[in-house]
Amino acid sequence: MISQLVAGFALCCGVATAQVPEDAGPYPAGVSAVQFSHALAANDPVTARIYYPAEVEGTDTPPRLADGPYPLVGFSHGYFAPPQFYSELCKHLASHGFVVASVGTEAGLFQNIDRQAHDTHALLYWMEEQDATSGACFEDLLDDSDWAVFGHSNGCVANMRILEWDDPFRSVVAMEPRMNDIPALSTFDGSLHVIAGSNDIVNPPQNNAVPFYDEATSTRRRTYTVIEGAGHNGSLDFPSAINPLSHAEQHRLHRRLVTGLLQTEVRGLEDECYHLFGGGAAGEPLSSEAVCADPILWVALEGTDLIVGGASVPGLRWAVAAGTGTTPFASPNWFPGIDPLTARMVAKGLIAPSGLGEAATELPGNAPGMTLQIRGGAFSPGSVTWTRLAPLAVP
Repeated sequence: MISQLVAGFALCCGVATAQVPEDAGPYPAGVSAVQFSHALAANDPVTARIYYPAEVEGTDTPPRLADGPYPLVGFSHGYFAPPQFYSELCKHLASHGFVVASVGTEAGLFQNIDRQAHDTHALLYWMEEQDATSGACFEDLLDDSDWAVFGHSNGCVANMRILEWDDPFRSVVAMEPRMNDIPALSTFDGSLHVIAGSNDIVNPPQNNAVPFYDEATSTRRRTYTVIEGAGHNGSLDFPSAINPLSHAEQHRLHRRLVTGLLQTEVRGLEDECYHLFGGGAAGEPLSSEAVCADPILWVALEGTDLIVGGASVPGLRWAVAAGTGTTPFASPNWFPGIDPLTARMVAKGLIAPSGLGEAATELPGNAPGMTLQIRGGAFSPGSVTWTRLAPLAVP
């Protein structure tokens, strides 16, 4: 669970976030069933379902181009589970402005994971080609952000197999992964976020999700979250087993975690982590740990209390500074971009064994109306890795 870095801050900053990641986003979700041939694919044709922000919800409805373009996310299903079984989760992501390309091949009784990997690989490139094709349904729909993928069970293995011959994505979310011989786990240098169910009897976490997480030693960021009381199929549209946690709650928490993690990695919206690893997850049946060489910084406002939290490398020293001005001043001993004449150190301490920490303090009386600049750093002997610079308006 989340541990405290310090008892409190002299100053802190944040913004209120009314919506939690599992709430529906601002867009109706459209879905189109497609099939195509591609040189990178193992099957011919490849079938898939594409979920996207639409003008109105429904099948084959026009994409909402006015607010685009949008990031592309690939999805790879589990054993004997066609993409229709995950429609609610994929539509939810589309409502938050993601284009989800969900592969439909290898969904029968005899699943070939390597062929599924090739088809998912082809699907990502096919979507990119459609984006650039005049008159295509998905023309001009995709932005130029790095691709991401998420998967369930065997689909997590398929996603990592792609990295054995290409590196088309930088962020991976693995739901209840199956552990297998996956050479790319130890060499992948992007971000990997693993979700497990404590009561998963199909892929028990100790034999699957835990080594999947532990072997990813080259990642810039990795997190491991257990949903207490959840089974193997909490991401599916319908219950498939009896678990201590209701299926509705399991699905809600999968929506929260997958959406928040993709928002963090693809869009850089690190404040979403407040709802995943910080005070916004208080009372939720979630237990997390992290190893983030590229540290995460989140901020939030709870009434008159301001929250600062982070994910970094256990055992390093963590410090946060906040100020009211910016500067081009640069020093290896000060927080880049923050004017030292208007700033102070607001938190420091050792990063907990969980790799996660959070602290809160009451806003000072003169804080409302200010725009504060905040940045953290993870310090090791002779070096420091800085977080993002977060400019935040205090209402």
